[in-house]
Amino acid sequence: MGQDPLADQERVTMPKPAPVSPATLNGLADHVAAVEAARRKLGKDLDQLTVEVKAQMSKRMQETTWKIVGTGGAILAGMLARKALVASWTKSTRLADPPTNPASPTTSWGEALMWAATSGLVVALARLVAQRGAAAGWQRATGALPPGLEEVTA
Repeated sequence: MGQDPLADQERVTMPKPAPVSPATLNGLADHVAAVEAARRKLGKDLDQLTVEVKAQMSKRMQETTWKIVGTGGAILAGMLARKALVASWTKSTRLADPPTNPASPTTSWGEALMWAATSGLVVALARLVAQRGAAAGWQRATGALPPGLEEVTA
């Protein structure tokens, strides 16, 4: 009778208790859980903020790039138009140079008015053509109108 009465039956083993953290022993389990939840939420909030900041930076970069391209093209076109206008003025009027100061009393009213109207029109048209060309190139390159321009339909 030295047999074990449970020898023919399966032995039941008790599960090991879950490890207990020192925080649980100190009564800080709820505080630790709250800190971990706050840490997870902060991580999500930082991820969202990163996405928003990158989008804002991209928008600002596009706006700045467009300002440089549009303004630079317009300035260059204005300068080239003025040079062409001076050369054309010299040939067509047979004068040495166009008036440097149309408001000067030594410049005739006719000459002053003709220079002001001609130079204003030519430079403005050159700038307009350059800006519209730059906008069309921007739209071809990016698939969207430049920042600040909107489509107008009549």
